[in-house]
Amino acid sequence: MFRLVNSLVSGRKLRILEVGCGRGYLSLELARRGHDLLGIDINGETIKIAKQTMSTDPYGLERGRLEYQVSDFRAWNGADRKFDLVTFNRSLHHIPQPAKVLEKVQSLLGPKGQVICVEYAYDQFDRRSATWYYHIRRILEQGSWFKSDEKLSGNLGVSVAQIKEEWQASGRKAHLNRFKEMYGPLRSLFEEKHLSWEPYIFWDIIMDMRIPSTDTEMAFARCLMAMEKALIDRRAINPVLFCFSGENAKD
Repeated sequence: MFRLVNSLVSGRKLRILEVGCGRGYLSLELARRGHDLLGIDINGETIKIAKQTMSTDPYGLERGRLEYQVSDFRAWNGADRKFDLVTFNRSLHHIPQPAKVLEKVQSLLGPKGQVICVEYAYDQFDRRSATWYYHIRRILEQGSWFKSDEKLSGNLGVSVAQIKEEWQASGRKAHLNRFKEMYGPLRSLFEEKHLSWEPYIFWDIIMDMRIPSTDTEMAFARCLMAMEKALIDRRAINPVLFCFSGENAKD
């Protein structure tokens, strides 16, 4: 995700806030590019890992300033701080009331400040996406290269409907935000500069792959990513990961 986000960052030595930074990998890489980073996350354990990684960074003396805080962004008091860029890396879909969250983001940005969101939109997973998932998983299952409690049925229609329902049900159960609930306020609060759809379904597949050879597994994963990207570009499947970049529309 770093390459995608970094390609959209405009400017040098920016003040950047990452909301939902997790283990801090994106924040660390951006700091290594000379930016000053603050990463916040509600999970204290992941922040602990982020700080450990930061403390052992061999480029610590060369990077920009980097700090981490444990906080719920909705309650976080950053009124005295301003940022050039706020980024979400697959975190906004977890936070309730995304419109209010993005209004707070806007208040933290100066004029022309930038927001970058790389976000999962579970509700965009449709029958075409499920059909592709089915065929890839079936291939892996035939070679005993996929870990699952129960193999998929050979009945295409039944299995595709099952995959689609299970995928969307998991999103509903976790109360994840839908695409429109995120994209709507992004469009209204920020001037859109970039919108793209990126491969992500393949991640769900490779997490359960069990290919004996690490080299073969890595090569297969790269092929899956390239295949999904090609299908997205040809609009043959519905993607579930979008990347939005926008500029503060408020003077």
